[in-house]
Amino acid sequence: MGARQPNGRGHMKTVFRIIFFVPLALIMLFFAMANRSHVQIGLDPFLTPGESGPSFEAPLFLVVMVSMALGVIAGGVATWASHMPVRRSAKVARAEAKKTRVEIDKLRQQALSSLPTEPDAKS
Repeated sequence: MGARQPNGRGHMKTVFRIIFFVPLALIMLFFAMANRSHVQIGLDPFLTPGESGPSFEAPLFLVVMVSMALGVIAGGVATWASHMPVRRSAKVARAEAKKTRVEIDKLRQQALSSLPTEPDAKS
Protein backbone atom coordinates (compact mmCIF):
# COMPACT_ATOMS: atom_id res chain seq x y z
CA MET A 1 0.00 0.00 0.00
CA GLY A 2 1.26 3.52 -0.80
CA ALA A 3 2.40 6.03 1.75
CA ARG A 4 -0.46 7.86 3.38
CA GLN A 5 -0.45 11.58 3.66
CA PRO A 6 -0.99 12.96 7.16
CA ASN A 7 -3.93 15.19 6.24
CA GLY A 8 -6.08 12.38 4.79
CA ARG A 9 -5.74 13.27 1.11
CA GLY A 10 -4.70 9.71 0.26
CA HIS A 11 -8.04 8.40 1.50
CA MET A 12 -9.96 11.09 -0.40
CA LYS A 13 -8.06 10.23 -3.60
CA THR A 14 -9.12 6.61 -3.23
CA VAL A 15 -12.75 7.59 -2.69
CA PHE A 16 -12.75 9.89 -5.72
CA ARG A 17 -11.17 7.16 -7.87
CA ILE A 18 -13.90 4.73 -6.81
CA ILE A 19 -16.61 7.32 -7.44
CA PHE A 20 -15.24 7.96 -10.93
CA PHE A 21 -14.06 4.56 -12.17
CA VAL A 22 -16.83 2.27 -10.91
CA PRO A 23 -19.60 4.09 -12.83
CA LEU A 24 -17.31 4.39 -15.87
CA ALA A 25 -16.67 0.63 -15.81
CA LEU A 26 -20.41 -0.04 -15.46
CA ILE A 27 -21.20 2.25 -18.40
CA MET A 28 -18.58 0.45 -20.53
CA LEU A 29 -19.96 -2.92 -19.49
CA PHE A 30 -23.55 -1.97 -20.33
CA PHE A 31 -22.42 -0.48 -23.65
CA ALA A 32 -20.58 -3.70 -24.52
CA MET A 33 -23.60 -5.84 -23.60
CA ALA A 34 -25.97 -3.70 -25.67
CA ASN A 35 -23.70 -3.64 -28.77
CA ARG A 36 -22.52 -7.21 -29.22
CA SER A 37 -23.59 -7.47 -32.85
CA HIS A 38 -20.82 -7.80 -35.41
CA VAL A 39 -20.15 -5.09 -37.97
CA GLN A 40 -18.14 -5.23 -41.18
CA ILE A 41 -15.10 -2.93 -41.13
CA GLY A 42 -13.86 -2.06 -44.61
CA LEU A 43 -10.19 -1.11 -44.95
CA ASP A 44 -10.29 0.39 -48.47
CA PRO A 45 -11.96 3.83 -48.52
CA PHE A 46 -12.00 4.01 -52.35
CA LEU A 47 -14.23 1.00 -53.05
CA THR A 48 -17.45 1.48 -54.97
CA PRO A 49 -20.59 -0.10 -53.43
CA GLY A 50 -20.49 -3.19 -55.69
CA GLU A 51 -16.86 -4.11 -55.06
CA SER A 52 -15.37 -6.10 -52.23
CA GLY A 53 -12.04 -5.34 -50.64
CA PRO A 54 -10.05 -6.01 -47.50
CA SER A 55 -12.34 -6.05 -44.49
CA PHE A 56 -13.01 -7.83 -41.22
CA GLU A 57 -15.85 -8.36 -38.76
CA ALA A 58 -15.72 -7.20 -35.18
CA PRO A 59 -18.22 -6.50 -32.40
CA LEU A 60 -19.49 -2.93 -32.49
CA PHE A 61 -18.49 -2.21 -28.88
CA LEU A 62 -14.91 -3.28 -29.65
CA VAL A 63 -14.73 -1.02 -32.69
CA VAL A 64 -16.00 1.95 -30.68
CA MET A 65 -13.72 1.34 -27.68
CA VAL A 66 -10.61 0.79 -29.81
CA SER A 67 -11.43 3.97 -31.75
CA MET A 68 -11.75 5.91 -28.50
CA ALA A 69 -8.47 4.49 -27.18
CA LEU A 70 -6.67 5.42 -30.41
CA GLY A 71 -8.11 8.94 -30.13
CA VAL A 72 -6.86 9.30 -26.56
CA ILE A 73 -3.40 8.06 -27.59
CA ALA A 74 -3.31 10.43 -30.58
CA GLY A 75 -4.34 13.35 -28.35
CA GLY A 76 -1.64 12.49 -25.82
CA VAL A 77 1.03 12.31 -28.52
CA ALA A 78 -0.13 15.63 -30.00
CA THR A 79 -0.04 17.31 -26.58
CA TRP A 80 3.39 15.87 -25.82
CA ALA A 81 4.71 17.11 -29.18
CA SER A 82 3.23 20.58 -28.70
CA HIS A 83 5.02 20.94 -25.34
CA MET A 84 8.45 20.11 -26.76
CA PRO A 85 9.57 23.78 -27.05
CA VAL A 86 8.63 24.39 -23.41
CA ARG A 87 10.58 21.33 -22.25
CA ARG A 88 13.56 22.36 -24.37
CA SER A 89 13.64 25.88 -22.89
CA ALA A 90 13.26 24.44 -19.37
CA LYS A 91 16.25 22.19 -20.01
CA VAL A 92 18.33 25.18 -21.14
CA ALA A 93 17.21 27.16 -18.07
CA ARG A 94 18.19 24.29 -15.74
CA ALA A 95 21.63 24.09 -17.37
CA GLU A 96 22.12 27.85 -17.00
CA ALA A 97 21.02 27.73 -13.35
CA LYS A 98 23.48 24.93 -12.63
CA LYS A 99 26.27 26.86 -14.35
CA THR A 100 25.38 29.95 -12.32
CA ARG A 101 25.40 27.99 -9.04
CA VAL A 102 28.87 26.63 -9.83
CA GLU A 103 30.09 30.14 -10.62
CA ILE A 104 28.61 31.51 -7.38
CA ASP A 105 30.34 28.76 -5.40
CA LYS A 106 33.69 29.60 -7.05
CA LEU A 107 33.27 33.31 -6.33
CA ARG A 108 32.28 32.56 -2.73
CA GLN A 109 35.40 30.43 -2.26
CA GLN A 110 37.57 33.19 -3.78
CA ALA A 111 36.00 35.81 -1.52
CA LEU A 112 36.49 33.64 1.59
CA SER A 113 40.10 32.87 0.70
CA SER A 114 40.91 36.57 0.26
CA LEU A 115 39.73 37.45 3.78
CA PRO A 116 42.44 37.90 6.40
CA THR A 117 43.00 34.82 8.52
CA GLU A 118 43.34 36.63 11.88
CA PRO A 119 41.06 39.41 12.97
CA ASP A 120 42.71 42.70 13.98
CA ALA A 121 43.26 42.84 17.74
CA LYS A 122 42.28 46.25 19.08
CA SER A 123 42.50 47.06 22.76
